[in-house]
Amino acid sequence: MVDHARFLVHHDGSFLHQHPPPITLAQFVHEVVGCVAGTQVDHVTCHMFSFGDHVPMYPSKLDAAQPVFPDKAHSVNTWKLIRNLKAMSVFDDDPWCAAIDAARARGLTFWSAMRFNDAHPSEYGLRSRFSVARPEYRLGDRCDAPIHSPDPGGKISACRCLDFSIDQVREHQLMLITEVCSAYDVDGFELDLTRDSGHDFPRTVAHDARREILTNHIAKIRAALGAIGDERGRPLDFAVRVPGTLEACGRAFADVANWIANDLVDVVTPTVNYDTTCELPFDEFVALAGNTKCRVYASVTEGVGPGRFRPPPVEAVRAAALNAWRQGVQGINLFNFHHHTISNRVDDVILFSELGDPATLEQKNKLYMIAGIGVISQSRFAGLPYPTAHRHQLPVELPEQPEGPGVTIRLPLGDDLARARQSRMLAELIMTVDLCHVTGAELIEININGDVLSLDEARFDVSTQYPWNWNGQRGHLEARLDLTNRDCLTEGDNEITFTLRQRPSDIADTMVLYAIRLEVRYHATPFGMIRESRNSQ
Repeated sequence: MVDHARFLVHHDGSFLHQHPPPITLAQFVHEVVGCVAGTQVDHVTCHMFSFGDHVPMYPSKLDAAQPVFPDKAHSVNTWKLIRNLKAMSVFDDDPWCAAIDAARARGLTFWSAMRFNDAHPSEYGLRSRFSVARPEYRLGDRCDAPIHSPDPGGKISACRCLDFSIDQVREHQLMLITEVCSAYDVDGFELDLTRDSGHDFPRTVAHDARREILTNHIAKIRAALGAIGDERGRPLDFAVRVPGTLEACGRAFADVANWIANDLVDVVTPTVNYDTTCELPFDEFVALAGNTKCRVYASVTEGVGPGRFRPPPVEAVRAAALNAWRQGVQGINLFNFHHHTISNRVDDVILFSELGDPATLEQKNKLYMIAGIGVISQSRFAGLPYPTAHRHQLPVELPEQPEGPGVTIRLPLGDDLARARQSRMLAELIMTVDLCHVTGAELIEININGDVLSLDEARFDVSTQYPWNWNGQRGHLEARLDLTNRDCLTEGDNEITFTLRQRPSDIADTMVLYAIRLEVRYHATPFGMIRESRNSQ
């Protein structure tokens, strides 16, 4: 029997930026807990601190943590937040206590949460007395992130993130975590280390020292939560959200293997950063946690992507979640999933009733997609790498190679296509390849797990994935291949090799493999011919 949550929904507190003020107590409780009633969701996490700083959105007793309200809000977002926080301050009952009680009544567990080092500007959040009074605690031009050194053409302002090499910065955060977990009957606490990873230390601090500082900080939080749990008579979980690959964790100085091995964390959630992907290697983290008490959850989407989709199609989120379940994770941690309220996509909440169990994802329409990060984030304005992003396989140039070997892409696939065909439930299997700078005189070979296809079989159209591609005149096209009746793809990892055998020599632009989309569509009831009887004739 499972004794832990399998489907975690993580609110980042943005509902206070969206809800027309003044929010009522009933509306607050609905936004935190009631919105997932009657679904597979069995756990709620909520940020209880403002964007861009660690301003408590609860009545804190720490003077340094108090908000500094501007004379005029810098955006409608913060105007609504300020008004709603002021409304919450005069409720007869503490809204967070009411939300936690409502979670308990529904059998849900509840964690408080905080962004480790958030760089949101004042248009999105508030500033505390702590950071306003001590601007030297901000990294500014000392930040070691490549985006700040040097500033590329004046596009990026000085770094707003806190300098975690300073003792007082870490102590302030520890006091806030201790306060919120002592004041509220939470089941645990989650620290989001992906906000804003790579902007935590000045360039003068050696890499080994950064790793040690961060690990010691994690250990102190673990000890503080342990003390609260001992006093309360039940343990508090300590969870961390980390970059989605061990390589990216290393770049962020997050020594996850050490934290797991030494029982410093109870839960690790490898995550995308402002993206949706089906290709994160959650099994790397599952293997690390194999003989420990640590649980691994998968975060596969954050409101945008894959590619240029915004918001993500439900089919893409399903595909990513099923791939994660197949890798042995203990559950799904759905974060920043609020576009259904922002964009009025009410049908998207069906995912609350599907992602919590691989059985409810099987034989549902999917979109498996390999693409680059489609919506640039703060650290990518100048085309520089973002430290928490996994290394995307695409886009990639396709050089002319008459003899091969071509470019091989790994496409993980959670659906059991063989069973779907056998049961006559598979309706369509369509692979769409987005290519840039297509002249129409190329010879391109596609090898899918040993089965060779030619793009001559495809139907071409203007690529909807490439930006600013109004009519395809630059040759940015999509090629659709119907694979419904081909057995070349299988559950698990698939290798797809693209080889440009021939291309005109009088074109300067290099051909680019931009994106791959695989649409898996199902019937509602079995249709078609029984395959076994046909094969037996």
